[in-house]
Amino acid sequence: MASFGLADEFAAGMGALTGLGGDFGDYDRNLQRQRIEQKVRDNYNPYASTAGRVTGALAGGAALAKNGASLAANAANSGAGLNRLAAMSAIDGALMGGAYGFGSGEGEGRLAEASKGGAFGLATGGIAPYAIAGISAATKPLIAPIAARLQPQKYADAAIDTAMQRAGTTPDKVSRALENAAADGQDMFTVADAMGLNGRRLLSTVARTPNDARQDVIEALVRRQTGQGDRLANTVAEGFGATDTAAQRATSLTAARDALADTNYAAARNNAGSVDLSSAIQHIDDTIRPGVQQIVSPADDIAGDSIERALTGFRARMTDDKSILSDFNRVLTLKKDVSDAVEAAKRAGQGNRARVLGQLNSQLDAALESASPAYRAANDTFKSQSKVIDAIDTGTQAASSRARAADNIGVFNDLSAGEQTAFRSGYADPWISRIESASSAPTTNKARMLISEKTGQEFPAFAMPDRAQQMGRRIAREQKMFTTANEAMGGSKTADNLADMADMAKFDPSIMAGLMRGSVKDAMVAAATKVLTEAKGTPPAVVERVAKIIMETNPQRAAEALNRATLKGVSDANRRALINTILNLGVAAGGNRALN
Repeated sequence: MASFGLADEFAAGMGALTGLGGDFGDYDRNLQRQRIEQKVRDNYNPYASTAGRVTGALAGGAALAKNGASLAANAANSGAGLNRLAAMSAIDGALMGGAYGFGSGEGEGRLAEASKGGAFGLATGGIAPYAIAGISAATKPLIAPIAARLQPQKYADAAIDTAMQRAGTTPDKVSRALENAAADGQDMFTVADAMGLNGRRLLSTVARTPNDARQDVIEALVRRQTGQGDRLANTVAEGFGATDTAAQRATSLTAARDALADTNYAAARNNAGSVDLSSAIQHIDDTIRPGVQQIVSPADDIAGDSIERALTGFRARMTDDKSILSDFNRVLTLKKDVSDAVEAAKRAGQGNRARVLGQLNSQLDAALESASPAYRAANDTFKSQSKVIDAIDTGTQAASSRARAADNIGVFNDLSAGEQTAFRSGYADPWISRIESASSAPTTNKARMLISEKTGQEFPAFAMPDRAQQMGRRIAREQKMFTTANEAMGGSKTADNLADMADMAKFDPSIMAGLMRGSVKDAMVAAATKVLTEAKGTPPAVVERVAKIIMETNPQRAAEALNRATLKGVSDANRRALINTILNLGVAAGGNRALN
């Protein structure tokens, strides 16, 4: 236990109180005796005296750190950085130095000694963490190459712990990221992906330096990236509920509509009365006049245009100007022919023809509806189902980069539930086609085309209500996984080639050349250079263990490995904090003696 310079006062006081180890009731005499004895010990056996003080500092520092009485130790335990640790250590040093100064002083001089000791402790306490870090950094290059080969797992854990600290993550966060990925059907998501940049940099080291895990890692990354297209196509299909292509959806919906229409229109025929076509005929006459007058009593031989000829042909099927067609079935057949002509004009890009014939089609519909209430219901059903089919094309057009997201979302929100389902099918189809048509090379990132301002607005708005967030997460992970693979395998191969060449050069010919020239000095320099070159690299055994951890996809095994690495880092931090506290305690005691 630290006495902070008050050991002699404590012993003198106990002797005065009990008479044990001193004169009963005589504190001053006992104190003088204690100090004489200490000086004798210091003079007679200074090594033993110093050893005793060191032992006291060790025990006291350990007790302070263990019991949470050291600010620096507490900061280290909480994972504080070097600057904050130095600040806390400076406060520790000031407090300990002040306490030792106060205990070492006499009478009115105690406050002055406390001030001097506090100032000295503040300075040395602030320097101590930097000194420890500097010594560690200086000795590590000398020790690590050998120690890493003897204890590869320890150094692999240290590398993982450092990467997690720099990434600002924890074993629990990484484990949850793997669990979430597996729940979304992406169980190929690795620790390296979850750790972000620092995980990717570790994986790059694995992929670019010779080691036994290198080939397995690269092959795993290539396999994963090769399957990106299939995963993304499935993600889009599931997200939008597009289990079939737009063409297949249109065909099935059309077949269902036509089958129901046959039934509904058959019922409409059975309950139909006579059809009044007078309004339809008048509409044609109003459109092509004076064409009709030319037909009845032609004033010249100029023929009408193609639209007039078409209308005239349909008029001829309605009336001969003596009688008017009234049979429901014959009028329905005429109406179907007009509908086909409208669709043909649309497909041919004949907008005006389609518009004029469409007006006639509406007139015929109105006449048939008046003749049969069942026809009205059948017509409404047919139109409603046709709107659903048309929504497929609307969705397909919305996927074009020329279509604005805000406009597309407005159109989608105005659709009925059935129309929105069809819209999703049409919208997903072009995206899936682009994914499938992109190169299958592992260097191709198919996720990139799905990440833009347009998709960022449209995907959440158009996706199935319960799948929008999952689709977004899956696409984002695919982007992360590509970035991981690209950083590990992409870029210049110069570094890879140099590493492979160095690995193959097990024998340096310059050593033998020096010996053959009789120059032992040159041979020794070449050998030393070879050793240093070998030593400065990370041993393959360490890299292989790092690879095993960062390529892990199982959440439980990943948590176990990362927790082990984190505990190793905490243990190292605690050890440095203990050394720091002991140094502060020892310097506080020694500094006050030196100042006096």
